[in-house]
Amino acid sequence: MLDFMRKRKQGRTIQVLFLVIILVFIFFGFGNPFSDDPVPNSIAVVEGESIALSDFQRTYESMKSSYREAYKERLTPEMLESFNLKQQTVDQLINATLVQREALRMGFTVGDDELRDSIRDISVFQEGGTFDQARYQRILTSARITTGEFEEGQRKDLLRKKIERFVSDAVTATTEEALELFRFNNEKLNLTFLKIPSADLLSTVTVAKEESEAYYKTHNESFRVPERIRFAYLAYPDGHFESNAQVLPADEETFYNDHKTDRFTTPAEVHARHILFSYPNNGTAEDKAKVRETATGVLTRARAGEDFATLATAHSQDTGTAPKGGDLGFFPRGLMVKPFEEAAFNLSAGAISDLVESQFGLHIIKAEEVHAERERPLDEVRAEIHQELIRERARDLAHDQATLDHGKIQAGAKLADVAQSAGLTVVDSPLVGREESLPDLGRQPELTNAAFGLAIDQVSDPVQAGEAWYLVSPRERVEAKIPDFTEVAGEVEKRIRAEKAEQLAKTKAEALLTQAKEKKDIVAVATAAKLEVEESGLFSRQGSYIPKIGNLPDLKKEAFRLTPESPLPSQAYLWSGSAFVVMLKEKIPAPTTEFEKQKEQMQKELQQRKQSAVLEDFLNTLKKQATITVNQEALLNAPS
Repeated sequence: MLDFMRKRKQGRTIQVLFLVIILVFIFFGFGNPFSDDPVPNSIAVVEGESIALSDFQRTYESMKSSYREAYKERLTPEMLESFNLKQQTVDQLINATLVQREALRMGFTVGDDELRDSIRDISVFQEGGTFDQARYQRILTSARITTGEFEEGQRKDLLRKKIERFVSDAVTATTEEALELFRFNNEKLNLTFLKIPSADLLSTVTVAKEESEAYYKTHNESFRVPERIRFAYLAYPDGHFESNAQVLPADEETFYNDHKTDRFTTPAEVHARHILFSYPNNGTAEDKAKVRETATGVLTRARAGEDFATLATAHSQDTGTAPKGGDLGFFPRGLMVKPFEEAAFNLSAGAISDLVESQFGLHIIKAEEVHAERERPLDEVRAEIHQELIRERARDLAHDQATLDHGKIQAGAKLADVAQSAGLTVVDSPLVGREESLPDLGRQPELTNAAFGLAIDQVSDPVQAGEAWYLVSPRERVEAKIPDFTEVAGEVEKRIRAEKAEQLAKTKAEALLTQAKEKKDIVAVATAAKLEVEESGLFSRQGSYIPKIGNLPDLKKEAFRLTPESPLPSQAYLWSGSAFVVMLKEKIPAPTTEFEKQKEQMQKELQQRKQSAVLEDFLNTLKKQATITVNQEALLNAPS
């Protein structure tokens, strides 16, 4: 329950960044229904309504930014390509256009008061829990979005939510369905198994030269050596320029004033406990009245002096916090649902609230401690600000020097000469592929990609990687090639031997499986074959990995269909060079005594799944009924 009450926890700076990304999705992601862009300048046309190429590009860049924010330095160009972002973007825009058109067709509208209230409820536009007009304007200005654009986008988003609620709100999950899901998720198996490593059979494998040559002819592409490049680079580390960076007290004061709210103000927070009384699903007014009567009785006892934590453990239906006496710890504004937050922040330390109603039921809240908002004074943070500004200015100086030196090189100077003048050293890389690491620097795709994009001895514009700027200059390029058979004969033979040994292991495992089915006993078969019988240990359906065996989703699916009467699978399985024969040892049913503790969570989870499926079906129906044309040429040529 606590996971549902809390919104995603993040710093105010990240909140603002995330909001800016969402703003672009909301506004540009829905296109302009009154656009008169001609079809040739569109990425798609939905029922005669064009989706502008410019809107596609904005949405695409926003999606890419959100992936970068999520994956940080782990995001590679190859990962981005695998996400198929262009198609994702087109699909998002088409879906949004279809939903918006359907909402308007069905007569849904968003009033001005509704729009105004929704914007006032957005936490990043608030100061101390109250909407702040100046902050609202400032954030939109920084995102280069006018209030009219944002409000129109917000109106469209509210319209979308209305039709989504209309479609999904009727979907419910019964207790019986939740119990079935609980049993499915929590049933566990333990397998006994025999392992036949192919490495033990390598010595029995022979490979003729003719066989190797034939294998090479049919698999030669797999031996291709990728394009490689050797390049020189000149690094301008930020730290090298810190001694020349100047920061005045006035600069520190300006930075402090600009970031006083989002960086140097500790928000008010409350340490609270609560007792939750949930309403029954599809409960009647009489059912809710009984819940309120029970909650009122517990509230009376709490105010009479009974220990609040003890009451919470005994009566709260929040399974996440009840064992901890209802303890929610400290939380700032913006993390809890609105009614709960307002009540909690209106309590003084030690006070107990009236009954508070939210979408989760009725709460009794006790404030253990209350910390008021605190603004850290400039003197307390001056050193921190000073060092941050020094780093920023050193980075700018590094870039300025790299840019200056690049200009000198364009005018005829040598890379080594500008390096010497700047007190820096040119470094030569070995031959590397696009995905390979550089000595001392590790994997730096910014540098290798820059090198691959240049002609020999050409010098790049300044490239930023990590905490430095670089000038990159290719020295030698070796094109991708398929090596001659003689160069890879040893590798070819090695591969064939490994494949043959795996097949021998699989054949041996299949024979042992046949014997086990005849004898209905894997232990006797193992003894005769002088193999060890091992156990996987208990595991559930989640994921595809089986302990001690490997990542075998097909085996896992079949294993959960095994029974004491039919404990052996249809085949042996191969993973990571070993073949496996498995047999069901025990099947542990889900502990239904635990279901009551998780029932509410399971029903919510199942309801969300069902709602998502209904919304997906709804979208698919709209798509089938609509005339949609995607400009494949524009999609292919759109910058990425």
